[in-house]
Amino acid sequence: MTVILAAPPRPVALAPALALREVTKTYDGAHTVLDRVSLDVPGGAFIAVMGAPGSGKSTLVHCAAALDDPTGGEVRIADRRVTGLGEAKRTLLRQGRIGFVFQSYNLLPSLTVEENLAMPLRLAGAAEDRDWLRHLAERTGVARFLRRRPGDLAAVHQQRAAVARAFASRPDLVVADEPTGALDADEAAEVLDLMRALVDEWAPGLLMATGDPAAASRAHATFALEGGRLRPVLTAV
Repeated sequence: MTVILAAPPRPVALAPALALREVTKTYDGAHTVLDRVSLDVPGGAFIAVMGAPGSGKSTLVHCAAALDDPTGGEVRIADRRVTGLGEAKRTLLRQGRIGFVFQSYNLLPSLTVEENLAMPLRLAGAAEDRDWLRHLAERTGVARFLRRRPGDLAAVHQQRAAVARAFASRPDLVVADEPTGALDADEAAEVLDLMRALVDEWAPGLLMATGDPAAASRAHATFALEGGRLRPVLTAV
């Protein structure tokens, strides 16, 4: 099944931020987790994939983000074919074109929040734009924490900092794997509203894996992953 989604009225690239074509992932030659999954995520679209634990939603996100190779099919980030690239080239592509938000934040504890935000730019070999990082910190609500280390922050502020870091390199695609799993309901709503607003404003594509229907409801469209296949369950404005 191929799903082409209309993005919100924002500038978009000629190619989708993410294109999956007949993606299959099989383990041990027998256990099929993804079964011919096709999906387009345009720039400016926030797409949620829901599924029960073990349904393969994290595997889908990892294949989409060049963290794992599918067994078959094709993955493209913007205009770049990811499938078949060696690890070194995939690493370079991730550093320059993909932002990540994880359940456990994955901020580097020995660095300040400001240094964590700058890390994607440094890894990509890009100039550190302090004005941009300051604007990003203010927009995500972590500007007052820039000199502090992640362990000094409440969970919701750590995740806000992780969201800021994901957008720091102005990526084509942001992937979020259970980004609110460690937050309470109010904190989760804050972070999800923030991600939705940033996608609407800056127009990357965003693919989120979640088991939480409330989290999925913040997306422009939601799909369920069942038996290795996607089906649409909700399209919102």
